[in-house]
Amino acid sequence: MYACLYASGCNSADLLELALEFSPVAEQTSGDTVVFSIDALRRLLGSPSQIVSELCRVGYQRKLQAHLAITANPDTAVLLARNCPGVTLVNPGEERLKLGPLPLVALFAHGLAIDPDLLQVLHRWGVKTCEDLAALPEQGVAERLGNSGIYLRNLACGTIQRPLRTAGIATSYEERLLLEHPLHLLEPLLFLLGRVLTDLCGRLRSQSRAARLLAAYFELEEKKDYRCELEFPVPLDESRTMLKLLQLHLERHPPEAAVVAFTLCLAPVEPRRVQDGLFLPPTPAPDKLQVTLARIAAMVGKENVGTPRLLNTHRPDALEMTTLAVQPATPIENNNPEILRLAMRLFRPALHARVRVVKYAPKNVVASGVKGNVIQLAGPWKTSGEWWTATSWSREEWDVALDDGALYRIYQESQSREWFVYGVYD
Repeated sequence: MYACLYASGCNSADLLELALEFSPVAEQTSGDTVVFSIDALRRLLGSPSQIVSELCRVGYQRKLQAHLAITANPDTAVLLARNCPGVTLVNPGEERLKLGPLPLVALFAHGLAIDPDLLQVLHRWGVKTCEDLAALPEQGVAERLGNSGIYLRNLACGTIQRPLRTAGIATSYEERLLLEHPLHLLEPLLFLLGRVLTDLCGRLRSQSRAARLLAAYFELEEKKDYRCELEFPVPLDESRTMLKLLQLHLERHPPEAAVVAFTLCLAPVEPRRVQDGLFLPPTPAPDKLQVTLARIAAMVGKENVGTPRLLNTHRPDALEMTTLAVQPATPIENNNPEILRLAMRLFRPALHARVRVVKYAPKNVVASGVKGNVIQLAGPWKTSGEWWTATSWSREEWDVALDDGALYRIYQESQSREWFVYGVYD
């Protein structure tokens, strides 16, 4: 047996709290409707009539004005509670009789994902009430309206049996640990961090989740708190990898004082599921790649490791380094293999050069590792922009082929009149 409470304009939390007081299994179908099982109450309170009396008594004490329906299945209880005022008690087998007078539109107001055009079709057939729909032959409804029509007919008959859709218990991915003694050394702190991370990752895997962000909060002795956040390129659920990344970060940026407590928090996301191709080159595991990149960042700086992202400007070589974005490998398709594509390797910074100019055209180029006479050239191309900022530029670019067999891109700055070798074509 199931009971449904419907209270228009009532606080949904109060309605759900009343339902949970009588049953641990409750489904809140909408903000003003909640349905719950009362099978276990028959041993405690007695017959359905006695259960109704107790529900009404508790609701009156809480000053809740709600409609109540008790039936053998949850959908019938919801329909009757929303459309019949007061208390409605239906004995098993009488669902079709009680639902019969309800207008057909009540089925479509039940919060179902059904095409509303079916209501117009049924009205054109002369079907106005649930009794009219229940009287139609099931085979004919299936042939003309499909599965949606069969579901509506069964709903009008009150024969749908389903379990309640209860909300899952929220899982916390945050853990705080208060230390017995302040810790100055990193090694014992990592032991405790690893234990907490193991518990948190176990919760992630139990919910088929992974983490994209790890936030660590350290409470320090006589100092303000220390906080750090680690963003992973792909969702992780392995505590060893997270601990290693946290260790590398703390080695580069250690806390200023002894740690007396810490809190770890994981941001859960969907795990990474990728089906690699059989004919693609093997790539390193994302978690191992992240650890390697973290070690490189410790040597060259975090700002020099990541994925380059172009800035919204026409300034040459305008980019910034962002967090590594790992994407599934895809084969490169060349629709026209006869087309020759050139690639240019840039020099960062550009190589300062000495260029001999004859009749406004470069004739000889000398730079670090670059020396030769120009045998063929193209240009100049004049570019300029961002004159209102400190990053303004104005220069003339040339493509030159030297007698050393290489093709270079060079340019001259308009203000300083200095020459630079910008890149070399492969």
